[in-house]
Amino acid sequence: MSDFKKDAFVKVVGISGNYHYGYISDVREKGFSLVICLHDEGASALEYEATQGVAPDWDKMLSETEKQIIPLLAQNMTTNEVATEMSLSPITIRAHIRTLRLKLQLENRQQVIAFSQGLEHRLDREKNE
Repeated sequence: MSDFKKDAFVKVVGISGNYHYGYISDVREKGFSLVICLHDEGASALEYEATQGVAPDWDKMLSETEKQIIPLLAQNMTTNEVATEMSLSPITIRAHIRTLRLKLQLENRQQVIAFSQGLEHRLDREKNE
């Protein structure tokens, strides 16, 4: 139960494979129920925060290597695949992912991947506007 915290972002996957991001608005101990709010503003926590006016200025806070890692993580590449693609060691990639996690105040690799996917989606949309 400790994995679920109020105001944490989650990925809700349907049987069809479609998914949406939402946040936990309430955790109820009795019968272990989660109340998850799905929002219309975007497909990820990043876009949700942008609509609320709290999106970080990611471009200035990330190194060039971290910016190169983000699109690869958005494709669900493993650490070894990212390392091969960038001609770096897996240990170096893990260190960059850990730094990304700390800079973006994310709790785990899955949240870094969700951030990466949201950022890629947002950049694609901006490019097409």
